[in-house]
Amino acid sequence: MKKQKRWVIIPVTTAVLLALAGCGGQDNNTSQASNTPTSTSGEQTQSGSGGADFSNTSEGNNTAAGSANNENSSEGAGTSAGETTGTQGQPSMSDVIQEIRSQLKMKNAVLPTSFALDKGKHLAAAIPANSSDAFKVNFYSVDQSIPVNDASLTSSKQAPDVLASYEVKTYKDPASTGIFPDTDLGNIPDEMSVNLGHGIKGMAEGAAGSQYLTWKEGRWTLQIRSVSEDNMNNPGIAKKMVEYLESHTLPAPKDKGFVNVEYPSGGKTVNVTISWQEGKQIHQLQTNQVPNDALGMVASVK
Repeated sequence: MKKQKRWVIIPVTTAVLLALAGCGGQDNNTSQASNTPTSTSGEQTQSGSGGADFSNTSEGNNTAAGSANNENSSEGAGTSAGETTGTQGQPSMSDVIQEIRSQLKMKNAVLPTSFALDKGKHLAAAIPANSSDAFKVNFYSVDQSIPVNDASLTSSKQAPDVLASYEVKTYKDPASTGIFPDTDLGNIPDEMSVNLGHGIKGMAEGAAGSQYLTWKEGRWTLQIRSVSEDNMNNPGIAKKMVEYLESHTLPAPKDKGFVNVEYPSGGKTVNVTISWQEGKQIHQLQTNQVPNDALGMVASVK
């Protein structure tokens, strides 16, 4: 039986305001409990990494989650004081984030501060890239607390799977990366329109053996791609994401943001890449966790 996943939340500064530029958070009265996904055929466990113009996050060969019930993970289901403050002398999640910050060379670097960990697991991290204009942090779920950049995290034989990677790069011309698609959803044909709830409509289309569902929230474009023959329930997945974002707020990109959810053949693994541009910097998180867990990580960035 899969261990139930739970969120360990580090308080996020409430002064972060999205206005109209951000994604989600318009209806903060939405119950978090109601956002917990219900397992549906074609919305299964997920693994892998994806992205554009960023190095591959699958150091240590991220493994598939494997269980059809993984999407029952209770994203945002509660905060464990023991994990937040540390237990039995073990460093807390906030201690790990603070240690990472102390080692980063980029000024005013922001990081995800909340991760869905199985019960009894601890957050660990390694910093494979670190300069004043770029950095990358790999996060891991481990059995025992270990220091940042511990050798066991990069040992080819003992390295655990990467839970998520987060990096920030500075570009002379961010538009040259090709990360952000030019998507016009102003006039969606009726036969391609999908009601995702909360007044949001998506556009469903198929091409080259794949099916796509794309929608916009503020300056964010969100897209789900799956293999046509798998008959994935893209609208069902999208509706859960839209509902989740009613009570969880993504950073407000000063330029643009893109949530890319890709299901490889079979539909039991997923690659989630979330990117946003702020001036000449591009932030990107990659993970093999279910989409709402990925959204939760990015919503916690501060």
